[in-house]
Amino acid sequence: MTSLDLLSDTVYREKAISQLDDLLGECGKFPVQKTQLYGLRQIARQEPRKVRKFAVHQRDRAKRKLEQVSENRKLCLQDEIEFWTCVDRLCDLSSPWSVPAEGSKHAPAELREENIPAKKKGMAPAERTHRNKLNAQRKKWLDQWETNHIPAFFERFCTHALYRLEKSKAK
Repeated sequence: MTSLDLLSDTVYREKAISQLDDLLGECGKFPVQKTQLYGLRQIARQEPRKVRKFAVHQRDRAKRKLEQVSENRKLCLQDEIEFWTCVDRLCDLSSPWSVPAEGSKHAPAELREENIPAKKKGMAPAERTHRNKLNAQRKKWLDQWETNHIPAFFERFCTHALYRLEKSKAK
């Protein structure tokens, strides 16, 4: 079993469920449409690096609508904005938990940020070359991680979101 399979079946599943349950609580109406979830899943599969851009676009679109609707509809749009903010956060390296942050934890020891020498003035050319080489390898490794793991995570995320969507319709 690969690390992707293991993480996908355990950590990603649990995180997807907890993120959505924390966000949605016991709300009656699901904040996004089924087609938006299918779009998120498709982008995650085909172009994992564009998930964050998609989430920001959807959030901004909801913010623009927010200015033009009645007070009753504003609450629904606010929930949609929070949903897309959550998706954005799940792709952000600086978030407490995100797919890229998880990659930083699973990086090989020699490619972890704390093991790469800091940039300093007066660094020998050989040290600088070694540092630059390690940084390039780290970036390549993290890019590959995101390419493999963002689709796996958002597969779980969208599956649970669709479950919650159907559950909210049944009420």
